[in-house]
Amino acid sequence: MADSASLEEIIRVECLPLRDCMLTVTDSNGEAAFLYFKEGELIEANYAALWGKEALAQIVSWVLSEHTVAPLPLGIKRSLWDQIEFLLNPSLMPTASGKLPVLPAFRTVQKPSSPFDRFKAIPSLLKLLHLERGKATVVHEAASDKDETENTDWLIEFADRVKSVGDTLGFGNCEKWTIETEKFQVVGLRHDENFIALMRRKNSVQDDLEVAVNDIVEGN
Repeated sequence: MADSASLEEIIRVECLPLRDCMLTVTDSNGEAAFLYFKEGELIEANYAALWGKEALAQIVSWVLSEHTVAPLPLGIKRSLWDQIEFLLNPSLMPTASGKLPVLPAFRTVQKPSSPFDRFKAIPSLLKLLHLERGKATVVHEAASDKDETENTDWLIEFADRVKSVGDTLGFGNCEKWTIETEKFQVVGLRHDENFIALMRRKNSVQDDLEVAVNDIVEGN
């Protein structure tokens, strides 16, 4: 089924407010492409073997079937320097003087408040993930120390097992769980039919992560 939002709407609402991110879009034929944003600007695009404006010329004509937003990968080189208004409208012709016509500013639309936003304010939070069946989506990741956080793929399997055990044994829904590793503490909370997981490095100076999460849940 086609994505209800256009490429421009997705960029305005979901990408620009994040400043730095990677947008993955898929068309109705299952083709995937990637757009990279840094400091609120579109810096690169990739589709198959095409990069930059050549890739973007293909992407802007797509009927989107789905899209996802993820953190900006390291090492992306910039090849796009024009304003987003013109990059998304390649058919615009220069004026007689050779200049591109002036378009209204590509203003960002304030992204609706997320149910996860209240947890992002927890001091020194490293990661906030949405755990679905067999899938983890990074909702928030600290700008610093990204290379120091441990791999969290195992959380997907753990959350699936928690849900399966509860369903199988008739325990009902598990509303919260806590895991401690050598360096990190993870708190999981039930969200709809899935879980969200919050990760923070252990620090004896700070409050326990579970206490911080409970304060937010209880409105303290």
